Amino acid sequence: MNTSSRRGFTLVELLIVIAIIGLLMALLLPAVNAARERARQLTCNNNQSQIAKAMISYATEGKGVFPGWAQDQKLGPAAAQALFGSNFGSIPVSWAAKLLPRLDQKGLWDQLISSNAFDYSNPPKLDFYLCPSDARTNPKVAGLTYVVNAGVEDLPAPPLDLSGGPPSDLRANGLCHDLRKIRNGPAVRYGADIKDGANTTLLVSENIHKDELAHQCGGQNSTWLGPLKIDVTLPLTEADMQTNPEQRFGMVWVYDGNSLTPPAEICERFNRDDRTGSDRNADYGAESASRYTRFMRPASEHPEIFIVAFAGGNTKSINENIDYRVYQQLMTPNGAKAAPSQFAPNQYAPLEFMNPPLDDSEY
Repeated sequence: MNTSSRRGFTLVELLIVIAIIGLLMALLLPAVNAARERARQLTCNNNQSQIAKAMISYATEGKGVFPGWAQDQKLGPAAAQALFGSNFGSIPVSWAAKLLPRLDQKGLWDQLISSNAFDYSNPPKLDFYLCPSDARTNPKVAGLTYVVNAGVEDLPAPPLDLSGGPPSDLRANGLCHDLRKIRNGPAVRYGADIKDGANTTLLVSENIHKDELAHQCGGQNSTWLGPLKIDVTLPLTEADMQTNPEQRFGMVWVYDGNSLTPPAEICERFNRDDRTGSDRNADYGAESASRYTRFMRPASEHPEIFIVAFAGGNTKSINENIDYRVYQQLMTPNGAKAAPSQFAPNQYAPLEFMNPPLDDSEY
């Protein structure tokens, strides 16, 4: 009579199998994470490509100029009546709001400027304005990862002059300036004002180091729309203007004397936040010694790179260790006439180091 017996795993064999599975998972996890990050980078690249194309569409139609990082927007009678008790009125909006009709959001734009029930403090979240690697984005806030080329930083305490006072920046320094009437910023034409070539002039990038929450933003969350200081007293006061800081919507280039690499307290390295001690708790957009440029530059969660889109519509991943001089040149649409101070435009001659043409290998 034949007998059969069953033989199960021994404890040692089971432990070996578990160890092999654990080893395989340890080997596969980095590859899986890398694949996920590549997918996030692809999404971020696509977001910026769409934004750049919308920006170019905006700049080649109508008045033929780029939107400002902030500018005035006239409201329809119903919206103006709800906000100001009058059939006439305007509010400051960001470049991101102005692009809505060109990003398949015409209905949202119409609500924004025409509805008497639109919630300006709580607009809807728009995924194409968020990099999926931006871990700092608050899921409850309709945030904005991306920033536009705003030239040299504007004055922290801007002059209030409706009669044509000094501009907030120079046309040759960047593409999207402060176009609010009270700031007299220069509007940049898509073709005529980009002397250095659209394919080598930065238009859009990402910045994960921005304030979002109400306690950082004068009582109102920072979104792709604002924050907007809505007040029945017009024109806007200086305090009102401070609620739309350039740091949340634009990137800038800075110049520190004869140094081509500005110190961290003026401009942090790309992708870095090297603050220490109590300074780590300060707001990103806080003014310090009348300079609030520290985090007004590209920064991402992508390992070792940040992604940009150029004024020609082309996109590129740029190494975080790019030479700052190269970044400055990529920011200026007309480097031969760029000047590092909009506070006194005639104080500085054009920057000589802007003149040599860039080679693709430099960025």
